Amino acid sequence: MRAGVRAKAAAGLLIVLTLPAGLAAGLGALWAGAAVTGNRYVALVVGAAAMAGVGWWMCRSAMRHVTGSPWVRGAVPVAVAAVELAVAAVPVGGLLFGGPPSTPMAAGPGTRYWDLPTGSRIAYTRTPARGERRRDTPVILVHGGPGAPDTELSPLAPALAAEGFDVYAYHQVGAGLSSRLPDVTGYTLARHVADLDAVRAATGAERVVLAGVSWGAQLTAAYLAAHPDRVARAVVASPGTMWSPAYPGNRQLTDGGLRDQDAAVRDRHPRLLLAHLLIQLAGPRATHALLPDEAMDGEFESLVGDLDLSSGCPGRPLRQRPAGAGFWANAMSANDARRAPDPRPALREVTVPVLVLRGTCDYLRPEVAREYADVLPNAVFHAIDGAGHDLAHDRPDTYRDLVTTFLRE
Repeated sequence: MRAGVRAKAAAGLLIVLTLPAGLAAGLGALWAGAAVTGNRYVALVVGAAAMAGVGWWMCRSAMRHVTGSPWVRGAVPVAVAAVELAVAAVPVGGLLFGGPPSTPMAAGPGTRYWDLPTGSRIAYTRTPARGERRRDTPVILVHGGPGAPDTELSPLAPALAAEGFDVYAYHQVGAGLSSRLPDVTGYTLARHVADLDAVRAATGAERVVLAGVSWGAQLTAAYLAAHPDRVARAVVASPGTMWSPAYPGNRQLTDGGLRDQDAAVRDRHPRLLLAHLLIQLAGPRATHALLPDEAMDGEFESLVGDLDLSSGCPGRPLRQRPAGAGFWANAMSANDARRAPDPRPALREVTVPVLVLRGTCDYLRPEVAREYADVLPNAVFHAIDGAGHDLAHDRPDTYRDLVTTFLRE
């Protein structure tokens, strides 16, 4: 009698454990399938089969001690497995397929491509020099993000072309119309520096002028540390951190910028938090298989459009929704930058003239931009009143005039 009671109690416990055990088996098989096959659909089939199989087997084993009816012993495990799949389908489906669609970036009539020796296929546009004086050093515009190419022509391009500069605006690998990497671990700061040097070589110039914005300023600093002899002058506007480890835990953000970013991610884009968590737990390759570029780029674009880039000043919404954003270029490049060697010792020896620009309402702390002027011995700092992070949008005339004057000297 007691043995029968204990058997039924054990069977009941087994039934209770069926759901968590099935979920654990299914998730483990999902990640393993993604890591091995690199295909999200195959991984989903493998995960669903593992979840249903474990749930069915555990419930069937338990039902032998609960009822003598063959029909019940056969039907209940099937029903339990079906319920498990239904319960898991909602959160898993929402994570893998529930994001907003990305906005495609259309190639313009002036769009051209470089197939670089680094393996990157890079999209670019060239604004040719005009006027009587033609300069030997072209200007390369280095966009921010990482993975957030400009959707509008920079006010610098026509202004600098009128000053005799050839101006090149390119999309970094993993963003815009440039190629995506099949192995996302290839998005590194060193890869971006190598691509930028290959872009310089593709222009045919021994030395160039670099104009970096936000993350593009950090990339410009890394390039200056590696190739100071290949840069004639540089502009860093609303610069990101010169060295990411110097600002752990988002300390580069102002208080208003931190509140805005946390609210945007927590309240409107929790899927991005889950994606970054999966990168840490399951690894980037398996996570990329489950959340490929087309599943995440729209989410990243939406976040960029939601952020208030001028915290502390009246809001200035972007002129149009971001397009061509690359989530994986952003996530992996930023992760790698946190492990990169400190470029500041090398930069203290760089004598290239550098103009540092920061809006007084930038959502990045003032000391982030000030560090460029403090570290680079031939740098000059200029604050732009009433502007946020997007100087080209907030104060286009002032931005253009300061840069033009600096490069004209």
